[in-house]
Amino acid sequence: MEYSISSLSTAVDLLALVTCLGALSGRLWVVPHGATEADTVVLTSLRAALWRLLGLALVTLTVSSAGELLGRALTMSGLPLGMLGRTLPIVLSRTHYGRVWWVRLGALALLWIGWRVGYRRLHRQSIPASMLAAGALLALTRSLSGHAADWGDMTLAVLMDWLHLLAGGLWGGGLWALACVVLPPVNRSADQHRVLLADCARRFARLASLALVVMLLTGLANAWVQVGTMRALWTTPYGRTLLVKLLLVGLVILLGAAHHYLSVPRLQQWAGRPVTGGWLARAVDRWVRQGAGGTMPPGPLVAQHWRLTVGVESLLVLGVLLCTVLLLQSPPARSPSHTMPGHAETAPRSVTHHGH
Repeated sequence: MEYSISSLSTAVDLLALVTCLGALSGRLWVVPHGATEADTVVLTSLRAALWRLLGLALVTLTVSSAGELLGRALTMSGLPLGMLGRTLPIVLSRTHYGRVWWVRLGALALLWIGWRVGYRRLHRQSIPASMLAAGALLALTRSLSGHAADWGDMTLAVLMDWLHLLAGGLWGGGLWALACVVLPPVNRSADQHRVLLADCARRFARLASLALVVMLLTGLANAWVQVGTMRALWTTPYGRTLLVKLLLVGLVILLGAAHHYLSVPRLQQWAGRPVTGGWLARAVDRWVRQGAGGTMPPGPLVAQHWRLTVGVESLLVLGVLLCTVLLLQSPPARSPSHTMPGHAETAPRSVTHHGH
């Protein structure tokens, strides 16, 4: 039972954390700060919708944090649920996970305060920026209580895992926010809000490009730490799950490249702006024009195709998230116990410590 509680709580918690980071990144970097007079009302509604999404993520994070604590306490103790009242105070006060959980609780409190203060000040940029710092601290608690911390708290493995989670949250969560909150109201009147649509596409493409670089670099570092050898990628359950995750990430990258080098330049042209994206975007645009006989699809059709691509990317990111949950619940192919004897925390009294 404790494993089912822990697995479900981990999946829900990771989904909520990514959504929280994505809502904040959408509010800070995807939705423009200023707009034309025609877009002002839409911008106000978008900020409010992103704030509601953020509130939902915080509610879920609060519940999942309690669920993860419950599951971890049951796993550590090996005792039935009826003994939780005896083991929970020990876990909270005398284990590594308990100390990390108190930090998580503090980060959650800061996020709730920021959400409440910002509810009536949706135009302020400083509030979501401060909340993003608290969200980063919350993400750090996941790295400090996962496989990366088996190598030690103040290690490169924890730093790489934390940066990987942050970049994935800003990118993947931002993708969900874009698909579920930003695009539906804008796309209903795409021709009227073409400038706003082009701005959102350009800003998200820039965010995704930066996050992707960080994700790839940190992902390679994490794979080396947790897998160790190429052979382990297909000979261990952890490695095979990682391969599936990499395949899904590769598909998302391909769709993202199509978005960056095809949709964004065409949306910019539709909005009456010069093509952005450098020489590669211009070369791709010329190649596509030649293949289409020199014609360009109409702007609304480009916007529709872009929204469809974003939706498919969002579904693929859900698959990546599922693989991540499976990896968190599986023992790594490369165990630090062979090289770091005595690192595992000794559990007090009757609580058996499993990893971190």
